[in-house]
Amino acid sequence: MRDGPRNGRRAVGRVMVLLAVMALVAAACGDDDDDSAAAPATTAAPAAPAVEEPEAEEPADEPMEEAPEAAAPAAEEPCVRAAFLMVRDIHDSGWNEAHGNGAKYLAEQMPCAEVTILTDVIDDQTSEGVMRDLAEDGYDLIFGTSFGYLEFMSRVAPEYPDVVFEHATGYLTDENFSNYSGSLYEATYLAGLVAGSLTETNKLGYVGPFTTPDVLRDFNAWVVGAREVSPDVEVQMIWVNTWFDPAQETQAAQTLLDNGADVLFYGTSGGAVGQAADAAGALWVAGNGLARGFAPESFLTGPSYEWGVYYVEAAHAVRDGTWDNIPYWGSMADGFINLADFGPAVPSDVAEMVNARRAEIEAGNFDVFVGPIVDHEGNLQVPDGEPASLEHIWGVDYVLDGIEGTLPN
Repeated sequence: MRDGPRNGRRAVGRVMVLLAVMALVAAACGDDDDDSAAAPATTAAPAAPAVEEPEAEEPADEPMEEAPEAAAPAAEEPCVRAAFLMVRDIHDSGWNEAHGNGAKYLAEQMPCAEVTILTDVIDDQTSEGVMRDLAEDGYDLIFGTSFGYLEFMSRVAPEYPDVVFEHATGYLTDENFSNYSGSLYEATYLAGLVAGSLTETNKLGYVGPFTTPDVLRDFNAWVVGAREVSPDVEVQMIWVNTWFDPAQETQAAQTLLDNGADVLFYGTSGGAVGQAADAAGALWVAGNGLARGFAPESFLTGPSYEWGVYYVEAAHAVRDGTWDNIPYWGSMADGFINLADFGPAVPSDVAEMVNARRAEIEAGNFDVFVGPIVDHEGNLQVPDGEPASLEHIWGVDYVLDGIEGTLPN
């Protein structure tokens, strides 16, 4: 573990949320490299609450001896300093808010920790400078919460062997660099059971961001669930190649609705797809259960990561000197994966069916992906009767056979 902070900042037992002002990136590093970035300025500490002064007393006749000035108490040193890089703010009702909640959970469960959240850190080469500044500033543990940080974090980590770097949903490791994710597909499968049970047109629609393995496996699991209860259901997909663009997402959702879909699902962040579905009188499954508030009456459910489960584990390991670079893979069984409470449109019999299957998954008695699994090009990916291996699930690069739409290269 590295020594304490170099600039005297302290935030023990609380969370600092900082805005990474990218206009200041080049200036604060002291050189002209394109990949340099400054550590963002901290927000001002809140003022102490006002205290009512007691009424003044008459002075004594004899002079009072002047009391010696009390020494200021020493600042408590954090037991671990953890920083989180986010591409957007933590109020998007989606991916970033879920990570923000996880960071706050870490601060609650580990009061001796200093927890810093940096928002609006673009996941391009400029993020390398932000990571370097954090490492130079004495942070012990740096989390990159966007898939786009992967390449840049893998470059920076070897430069700071005493700092632990963790990347969400990635696949690279190094001596001080690892990744963490989980079987969100367990929850999206359950959400697919709901969608397949409630479609009246027998047509479902999906708005996808990027074709990363985690996105593809979650979408495939949703289709598996829908087909289990509605074998002839039609599924159409549209890919928007962005994590967040409400205009593009709305346009894609409207196309799916115009083609007859009456239940939508998406992998982007926010709630634009849900709002489009609601406006058309359709139902929707959120990409993250936190998005319920965008259109609560037509909301069915949504999967979510409980990131805080791992953040606490990782921070304790770094503090105790027991951290290793073995990737973490969480599940519904250990509380890392969750499914949001059902919306008002989900009838009790469907809820009971889904909850029963959830109990099987949590007990380890059900596999979502079991062969035969055939991809969209007609290739047999998993033989008949065999469950897909975890290695296969991690590296999924296809969608299931029979899904309408074009998969980006």
